[in-house]
Amino acid sequence: MKILVTGANGFLGSWVTKALVKEGHEVFALVRPKSDLSELKGVDCKFVHGDVTDVHSLYEAAKGMDYIFHLAGVIAYKKSQRHQMDKVNVEGTANIISVCREHKIKRLVYLSSVVAIGAGFTTSDVLTEDSHYNISDLNLGYFETKHQAEKLVKKACDSGEIDAVMLNPSTIYGAGDAKKGSRKMQLKVAQGKLKFYTSGGVNVVAVEDVVEGILSAWKKGKSGERYILAGENMLIKDLFKMIAEEAGVKPPTIQLPDQVLHVVGSLGDGMEKMGLKGPMSKENAYTATMYHWFDASKAKKELDFKPRPAREAIHNSVQWMKDQGLLS
Repeated sequence: MKILVTGANGFLGSWVTKALVKEGHEVFALVRPKSDLSELKGVDCKFVHGDVTDVHSLYEAAKGMDYIFHLAGVIAYKKSQRHQMDKVNVEGTANIISVCREHKIKRLVYLSSVVAIGAGFTTSDVLTEDSHYNISDLNLGYFETKHQAEKLVKKACDSGEIDAVMLNPSTIYGAGDAKKGSRKMQLKVAQGKLKFYTSGGVNVVAVEDVVEGILSAWKKGKSGERYILAGENMLIKDLFKMIAEEAGVKPPTIQLPDQVLHVVGSLGDGMEKMGLKGPMSKENAYTATMYHWFDASKAKKELDFKPRPAREAIHNSVQWMKDQGLLS
């Protein structure tokens, strides 16, 4: 099988690429000319230069491919980065759909996110694939662009233009995750440098289990369906405590009131407009105080998805930090 992987040099992308190579497939990693390829060092894949925002480079890269795994995306929480997210997350996905249609790709495996489903505001809110997207009024850039992109894939699939499955992983932990820009807070917790935590909740899933879920969905997922790949729901307070315990440091002990976070977020947005770097954005504040809790029953039933305990995923994450000398 010839498989093109976008976002192959990222954290999850590199794990997926390695898994596909291990299964014996001919894997082509779509990368930009100046991309950091350290995550794919020693991996027996072929590199193809291109960009999901450049549809012509995509058409060339996809020639002769049987399948496309689309993992490229931008995660950001500032208004100034909204344009980039629109271009990569939404327009880039539209380009991928166009290429799949043109080249008659057998199946598109689209990596969405649980943010495309929405979020909860209380501990009783646990979302499924059928949950109503309930946060459009907040206009959160990352959530909105992933939601819009997934709708494009769903529409193209339902109209018979392409065959696709959509995966919605929650917060992924494992070896190498600390390199992600969105993990600065967790790294500070592991270093014992963070004193505060927020009110919200997250769902923790191991990267190994997400990869298994992705491959399973590719092989036996139903066309046009979305599958939540989630593990254990927990409070941010408990997540930080678990990270600290694994790192052997004291966990954050002070809860920041939601109102304070939103004030600081608004201040940060104002500073950004003046060209200054703020402490956080309004989008950060909302994300940190919502409950990102999900139910993976559908994936367990249809994909034989078996997520391990959060403690194991976090242990692997922190152990990698130790091995890399990030906690010394």
